[in-house]
Amino acid sequence: MRSTLTTLDGPVGFVLLDGWKELYLPVIRLLEPSLSAGALIVADNTEAADTRPYLDYVRDPGNGYVSFNFPARRQDSMELSCWART
Repeated sequence: MRSTLTTLDGPVGFVLLDGWKELYLPVIRLLEPSLSAGALIVADNTEAADTRPYLDYVRDPGNGYVSFNFPARRQDSMELSCWART
């Protein structure tokens, strides 16, 4: 994963995180150098307890994101985040 995500060609404007929840934070941190200004990051299934480190990170404005929770279903939600750094 690390070798693939750190050698991307060009900027990344959209990211969908929908896999192992404990990898959401490491994946987005690896992608940050490649994110274009205004990139949209969608993290699925963010009601899962193991997404808490990721949510804490993207909800902290000091980390460069504007983020909000979108309740998709009764017991599930998605976190929609915008990379606000240029």
